[in-house]
Amino acid sequence: MIVVAGFLAIHALMMWSLAERSSRTAEREAQLYAFALTERMLHKQGYDFVEDVMRGSEVPFLYTRMDNTPIHWRNIRWTGATNVTETLPYSKLHPSEQAQIQKFLKSCQKLDNVRPIVVGGTPQGLLYHGDYNLERQQYGLLAGGAVAIVLLAGLTWFGLKIMQGTERSLLWVGLARETAHQLGTPISSLVGWIEYMRFKSEEIPQMGRLANEMDRDLGRLRQVVARFSQIGSLPELHLQDPNTVIRSIVDYFTPRLPKEDRKVVIDLDLALLPDVPLNRELFSWVLENLIKNALDAMDRPDGRIVITSQPTGNLLQDVRIDVEDNGRGIPPQHLRDVFLPGWTSKTRGWGLGLALARRIVEQYHGGKIWVDYSRLGEGTGFSILLRDPSALDRNRSGAA
Repeated sequence: MIVVAGFLAIHALMMWSLAERSSRTAEREAQLYAFALTERMLHKQGYDFVEDVMRGSEVPFLYTRMDNTPIHWRNIRWTGATNVTETLPYSKLHPSEQAQIQKFLKSCQKLDNVRPIVVGGTPQGLLYHGDYNLERQQYGLLAGGAVAIVLLAGLTWFGLKIMQGTERSLLWVGLARETAHQLGTPISSLVGWIEYMRFKSEEIPQMGRLANEMDRDLGRLRQVVARFSQIGSLPELHLQDPNTVIRSIVDYFTPRLPKEDRKVVIDLDLALLPDVPLNRELFSWVLENLIKNALDAMDRPDGRIVITSQPTGNLLQDVRIDVEDNGRGIPPQHLRDVFLPGWTSKTRGWGLGLALARRIVEQYHGGKIWVDYSRLGEGTGFSILLRDPSALDRNRSGAA
């Protein structure tokens, strides 16, 4: 961009210099033509010479009587590359051509490009002259160069954003898959230990109960591994009722809600919904992230989380899910950043939860997730829109 701007500046300087020289040349041609007209009137000759000057020049000329009645003219532009007709008397010109001549006359008066033709001390007429019309071409060139620089800057910015987004996406995908891979070894080891504890449960009954509890946690770990392993690939979606996923997540969180220093409840307001394409594992991850964030935002003794669902869209085939809390809220200046990887309001945290939630909802399910509202000290509401199967097919084919 610096090189292009430099070349454009050099070219502009050259054009200005050329425009100045052309203006001086046009002035000399006007002097020559005025001299030729004077000689013709004095000696009644020189007509051919005058015609040669006029015919060989690209400078627009207009010769008038002292009352500005046009007598003859050359090289006055009418439309595009067409000149005003030069072989007819002024009175027989088309009104639009007459208007163009008058426009040229006024522009010459404004620029003081007027020369009186004096014969024997008596003014006989007025000579108006223009320029080589390089100034308009110069401005056009400068404008075109400026537009080219702006387009180049825009394309550069767009390309860098795409590269940045791709690099970030590959980073999170690699991190997720490496996490799933690293969890595989301890999970295999835990499976062996659980089987050993069940084998020993005949001798020590408590071993059996511990093995069952560990097996539940192991199932949870397997679910986490399954979620991470699906990041970066197109997951399988199946038509199902989102309410079943919502209820299962709430059933999991209910016995684990705070009950001592503060009390938090989760209320459901679920409407009858159409089936939409879902990946149960990944979508439950989205809901878990929203509920965990709501719990972390609770700074009052009577916390409340409300999850609502309702059909929406023109044909009521889409689904909207709202997760609202009465926590401390999000500062307005950070509302645009909540879905960016690495952003977090917590003192400890990776800032990946909402970024992954957005990726799951928008890229994998063809839906949309956004902050519906947030008020400091009152709470925050997140909204999710899930599309019907036909809209999802269109989004996926367009993305492909």
